[in-house]
Amino acid sequence: MNRFRVMSAAGLLILAIGSSAFAIGGVDAPPPAAAPHETTFSQPKETKLANGLRVIVVERPGLPLLAAEVLVRNGAEVDPKDLAGTASMTGSLLIKGTGTMTAPQIASAIESLGGSIDSGAHWEASRATIVVMSDKAEPALKILSDVVLHPTFKQEEIDRLKNQTLDGLRVALRQPGALTQFVLARALFGNAPYGHSHTGTMESVQAIKRDDIVKLYQTYYVPENAALILSGNLTLEQGRKYAEQFFGEWKGSLPSQPVPSSGTAKEWKPSNIVIDMPEAGQAAVTVARPGVKRSSPDYYAGLVANAALGTGFVSRLNREIRIKRGLSYGARSSLEARRDVGPFIATAQTKNESADEVAKLMQIELKRLKTEPVQGDELKSRQAVLVGSYARSLETNGGFVGKISAMITNDLPLDTLNKFIPAVNAITSTDVAAFADKYFETPPSLIIVGKAADFIEPLKKDFADLKVIPMPELDLNRAELTKAKP
Repeated sequence: MNRFRVMSAAGLLILAIGSSAFAIGGVDAPPPAAAPHETTFSQPKETKLANGLRVIVVERPGLPLLAAEVLVRNGAEVDPKDLAGTASMTGSLLIKGTGTMTAPQIASAIESLGGSIDSGAHWEASRATIVVMSDKAEPALKILSDVVLHPTFKQEEIDRLKNQTLDGLRVALRQPGALTQFVLARALFGNAPYGHSHTGTMESVQAIKRDDIVKLYQTYYVPENAALILSGNLTLEQGRKYAEQFFGEWKGSLPSQPVPSSGTAKEWKPSNIVIDMPEAGQAAVTVARPGVKRSSPDYYAGLVANAALGTGFVSRLNREIRIKRGLSYGARSSLEARRDVGPFIATAQTKNESADEVAKLMQIELKRLKTEPVQGDELKSRQAVLVGSYARSLETNGGFVGKISAMITNDLPLDTLNKFIPAVNAITSTDVAAFADKYFETPPSLIIVGKAADFIEPLKKDFADLKVIPMPELDLNRAELTKAKP
């Protein structure tokens, strides 16, 4: 038995060494990407009701499920001043009670149909969605119509959601990675709408009243500001019939005043910020700057640049920070394009003592996108990652609805659905280098949340004008990020 254990241990060791060698070899020489081939997805069809409601149908014959969404084209960017989180709460409360059903009754009714229902809000969009078998479409759409058109916003449901939100915030604000998201929004967008957290802060959530929720709902939840998106085994004619039946009596119009800009890159200046959290076991290191609008001509080059920099295991950031140096479990980046200019973010968590090293590596990798172009097999593999992810997201009706919802939110034509893959595959090495030159020539903002005593001295040598904010002085409700002095 002992001999068997020794042999088993030796076998496991050999397997581990072999796996490591394969992983390292895979990083240095990833398999070549397959040649791109033409892909065409079902083209959405559209009509409009007399009340202004857009109706978009993706006809997918033979698929037994129906996905439906009511999209409202405003979200957290229209939160009232000092009441961050209002749109998020409004969206979440849609399925928490109507004039005829309580929250448990709504859940029970949709479950009895074998379906699911959800609602919520993010930037520039609020939505309620259902997924159900096609033969249960009418009763499910009746429920969807009820929660969108007749929410009651009962005080007991508001109080319950507030308590749940506050509990989540208490946890999030003690975690370096989560807290960083709040800080970088203020660092990039200041007092502009994107500068606040879409979920709110401890202070803003407590300040939200029922009247604030009702006012936001009555202002923006109107048919001319909304779309009904349907994907499944139905035709445009059937989709319009459902829309007339369940949403034809929806009334209301948008206010005349325009929604203010969410924030632009012209207003941004890079800054280096440390949030001192003495109890933090790790430091969250982030570099960030304003990126692009979804409608920008630079969008697709930015996607490929971001994929090379920080999407997936073999991305440049993960290769340098995790694989070569073992400084983090993972480094990644994201290009969050919105209706207005959204953020570009690169982030990693590391031990406090190596925060400065990770910050420098991130800056180096941003510059290297220009000096060492993304080309050849690297370019092809990054395009394949984007194309494959996009195609997989359209395997389900829910995926179709999600993509169309994003297009409507970002003022894009519906034929964008079939333009994405060709646009990504058309990006060249020169396009990526030009994007890096345009957006990364200026150093980004640096935000580190962690135990400052372990990294502050070397950080001061490498990054000028460092602003250190102790946790007791942090105020996420102000662009300055510090509490106002008496």
